[in-house]
Amino acid sequence: MKKKIFSLAVCAAVCLSLLSGCGQTQPPAATAGKSAVTAPTTAVFADTQCPTSLDLAQSWDSWYTSRWGITETLFKLDDTLTPQPFLAESCTMTDSTTWVIKLRSDITFQNGNKMTADSVMQCWKRTAGINARFNELLKIASMAADGQTLTVKTTGPVPAFKNGLCEPLTGIIDVTASGDPAKAPVGTGPFIPVSYEVKTKAVVKRYDGYWGGKPKLEGATINIIGDTNTLSMAQQNGESDLSVSMPAASLSLFSDTSKYNVDGVSGSRGQVIFFNYKTAALQEIAVRKAISMCIDKDNYAKVINKGASVTTTGLYPDFMAFGKANGYKFDIEGAKALLDNAGIKDTNNDGIRELNGKPITLRLVTYSTKAELPNFCNEISASAQKIGIKINVEVYESVSKQQKTGDFDLLMVSFTMVPTGDPQYFADIAFRTGGSSNYGAYSNAKVDQLISQLDAEFDGAKRTAIAKEIQQAVIDDAGYIVVGHSKYFYVMSAKLKGLHTNPSEYYMLDAKVYKES
Repeated sequence: MKKKIFSLAVCAAVCLSLLSGCGQTQPPAATAGKSAVTAPTTAVFADTQCPTSLDLAQSWDSWYTSRWGITETLFKLDDTLTPQPFLAESCTMTDSTTWVIKLRSDITFQNGNKMTADSVMQCWKRTAGINARFNELLKIASMAADGQTLTVKTTGPVPAFKNGLCEPLTGIIDVTASGDPAKAPVGTGPFIPVSYEVKTKAVVKRYDGYWGGKPKLEGATINIIGDTNTLSMAQQNGESDLSVSMPAASLSLFSDTSKYNVDGVSGSRGQVIFFNYKTAALQEIAVRKAISMCIDKDNYAKVINKGASVTTTGLYPDFMAFGKANGYKFDIEGAKALLDNAGIKDTNNDGIRELNGKPITLRLVTYSTKAELPNFCNEISASAQKIGIKINVEVYESVSKQQKTGDFDLLMVSFTMVPTGDPQYFADIAFRTGGSSNYGAYSNAKVDQLISQLDAEFDGAKRTAIAKEIQQAVIDDAGYIVVGHSKYFYVMSAKLKGLHTNPSEYYMLDAKVYKES
């Protein structure tokens, strides 16, 4: 296995050719002897991460087609993570398993075809056949299309149905289009994909027929810059108009408000540790609890991550109604005592405890494009050494392979836990036995039963109570560790206007974004 593979070798991406910016806005009345001033017509965005393709049905690729203004959803989350009608006019529940969706009549795809209920149905059928997460979101049993009305029957009650309609995976493309959706999806958004080079850059151009009005930019380039130092330099040098995933250590470089706008919100992107339950040592709850007690969450957020994240008492963000819980406190001596009482001791005095005669040596796998993750992992390794558990840290460009194969003992990823504003999302895909993002094969019968209750409960207060119970049950089982939750930042040029962060992380480039000259 290749170890210690660091940042993406795409630093040159920022120097590649950008969209031509030759278009001009109508100048003001000219004064004799003064040249007219033209506004820039394109913008350059930069991110450390990217999709494997532009096919919204694949993996998590829809998050990027949504951010890049290519695809859109029937509902959209506002700044309080409340679903609001978008491509749809309304969505009404007529009984516990029937939803009637009325679509807007003025939406066209980027090829000019009208978006109808049938086109939505055909798109969703395709996505459901490709991505298991779609079925976890909407639980569709059948659909019927009539003009602009789509009637959806679900396999059971889906209280978070409208929230699910905001997830980019439920976005709409014209599946009758002749092109390859992986390279040239035909969405409803304000921007049409021109090209995409994986791990390098994407180029989009304006869709003049966009239903929300003519976009202000003619186009944009999105550069993929895996090295966070290069990301920072590109923003400072004016090569990027906006940067996503800027590391906390670099934020102080952008304090000059005459040059930069740093816009951020508290989000639900957790630094989540998955245990692999096929690893013998991690089947012991005392070991999982002891590792949890090794983590000084306050120090990680305030010192290591320089205030760019916040701690959590449980798993979900503390600012959510269902968030706070009775989690494990940082206690090295307590962790030692816990292991001693479980009979897990260092019998040969080599500094590593044994379980069933074998030293507890674990592999903690993470990736480099979220700068805080390797730092956190190294600190966890150092703390675990103090209690007699050896943890070797492995850093890769991407851990998608390990997520699929389970080739890890512990896996730390940056995971948006409540992007749709509802606790059911993460519970269904990660906490539930067999969930599509349950990478370590966690299984707890009590948790599964509570999740089934949550999935069927419509009352808001009861949903909050059940979600808190799920969270506490997972914590009592030491099933997962969430170190904290990142604040979501955009670092922008002061000239970039019409854009601000949304805690869902679903949105970025839209028709309102423009650049001042």
